[in-house]
Amino acid sequence: MAAVPLTRIEPETAAALIRPAWTRAVITAVFAAFTIFWTDDTMTVARIALAAFFILGATAVWDYAKTEQVPPALTGAMALGAAAWVFSGIAAIFAASTTVLAVIAGAGFLVMGTCELSGALKVRAEFVPSRDHVLLGVVGILTGVGLFLGAGLDPHGILGISGTGVIIMAVLLLISAAGFTHESRSAG
Repeated sequence: MAAVPLTRIEPETAAALIRPAWTRAVITAVFAAFTIFWTDDTMTVARIALAAFFILGATAVWDYAKTEQVPPALTGAMALGAAAWVFSGIAAIFAASTTVLAVIAGAGFLVMGTCELSGALKVRAEFVPSRDHVLLGVVGILTGVGLFLGAGLDPHGILGISGTGVIIMAVLLLISAAGFTHESRSAG
C-alpha cells in the first residue's frame, strides 16, 4: 500500500490565520454550548442567540477571508457568505414567528455553506486549508436544509437544529485552529 503524501500548511500562512481561525472557532463553540445547555425556549432568546451568532460569526469569517494568504476566489465567496450571515442576523431579530425564524436561519446557513463550499472547491489545489472549508460548507448546507425541514418547530427545536450543525462546525474549527497553531510553530 503506497503512502499518501502529507500536505502541510506553510508556517507563514498558518501564522497569519491563527487569530481569525481561533476567533471563529471560539464564537462557534460558545454558540454550540449555548444551544446544548440553554433550556428556555422563548422566541426572544432564540432570535437574540441566532442574531449574535450570525453577526459575530460573520465578523470572524471576514477577518479570516481578508488575509492575503486566502486566495481571492475564496475571499469573495466567504465575503458573500459573511454578508448573508449579517443580513440573517439582523432579520432574525425581527422574526415574527418560529417559522420565519427557521427560514431566516436556514437561509443564512445554506448561503454561507454554499459560498464556503464553492469557494473552497475553486482553490483546493492551491490552498491547503480549503479542505476545512469544504467540510464546513457541507455542514452549513445540511444545517440550512434541516432548518427548512424543521420550520414548524418551536424556538428550542430551531436552536437544536442550528446547534447540531454548529457543534460539528465548532469541532472542525477547533481542530483547524489548533492545526494552524501547530504548523506555525513548526517553522522554528
